[in-house]
Amino acid sequence: MKDYYIYYNNNFVRQRNATLSVLSASTQFGLNVFEGIRIYKEDSFYVFRLEDHLKRLNNSLHQIGFNTEIISKNEFLNILRELIILNNIKTDFSIRFTYLINEIDSWSSNKQPVFFIAPLIKERNSSDTYKTMALTKTKRISSSAMDPKVKCGANYINGRYALLEARSKGAELPLLKNKDGFISESSGACVFLVKKGEFLTPSLDCDILESITRDTVIKILLENKFKTKEKLISEEELNESDEIFLCGSAAEITPIKLMNETDFKIGDLTKFIFKEYQLAVTDKSYKDFSWTTKLDV
Repeated sequence: MKDYYIYYNNNFVRQRNATLSVLSASTQFGLNVFEGIRIYKEDSFYVFRLEDHLKRLNNSLHQIGFNTEIISKNEFLNILRELIILNNIKTDFSIRFTYLINEIDSWSSNKQPVFFIAPLIKERNSSDTYKTMALTKTKRISSSAMDPKVKCGANYINGRYALLEARSKGAELPLLKNKDGFISESSGACVFLVKKGEFLTPSLDCDILESITRDTVIKILLENKFKTKEKLISEEELNESDEIFLCGSAAEITPIKLMNETDFKIGDLTKFIFKEYQLAVTDKSYKDFSWTTKLDV
C-alpha cells in the first residue's frame, strides 16, 4: 500500500508517521466514530453528499460521548484539497474521516478525541461487478443494545462475525436478520429486493444504519416513479424476490448473483439503478438534490 499523506492531529503526515499507543482506548476497545466519503473524478472532483456525512458523523460523536464538535465543511474541503495535491491524486478515491482517542486509557475514557482524514484510492464499480451472499444465523445488533445508527468501530465486529460465517458457507458476503427475525442488512451495506417490478428495502426499525446511499437510492427510485416500500421483510419474501442488490458508500450498487445457493439474475431494474446512481455521484443528473460538492484543484 502506498504511503500516502494523511491529515492527523492537526498535521499533514505520512501514514507511517501517524502513530498512537497500542494501549489507547481506540486500539483496545474500538472507541472511535467514522465516515467513509466518496470522491469521484470527472472534469473536477465531486464529493458525494458531504453535508449528510458530516451531520451523521457529528451525531455519532455526541452519541458515543466524545466532547467535541466536528470541523466545518470548509475546513474539511481545505484539508481534502491539500491531500489531493500532496498525494497527486487524479482518480476516484474515498476518504476515511475518523475521530479517536490516541492516549492510553480505557473504554470509559472522557479524554478529548483527535481526528484523521485519510485518502484511499477506490475506483467506482464496473457494470459487471457482482457478489454472492448467504443468510446468517448471526443476528444484527439491536438498537436497544448497541445502536447501529452510530458508525463506530466496535459496531462493525457484528458484521465481521457474520462475514466469517458467510465465508464458511462459501459466500462472499453475509445478510443478517434482526432479533425479531426480519431481514436487516449486510456487513457494511443495505439491501434492496426487486419483486414483480417493485423495490423493497428493510425499514429503519430493522436495526439498520441510516444509510446515506440507501436514502439516495430511494430518492432516485421515487424520482423515476418506481414503487418503493420500506417495510419488514421476511426470509420467505427474500426468497421470492426477482433481483437483489446491496448499496453503500463503499459498495455503491452491488448486484447479488447467488444467495443461499439460489441464482438471481442481474435484471434490468438493478442495471437501471446502477446506471442512475453513477450519474448522481458524478453530478451528471439529479442536480436538484444538490448531492455533490464540486472541488477544483
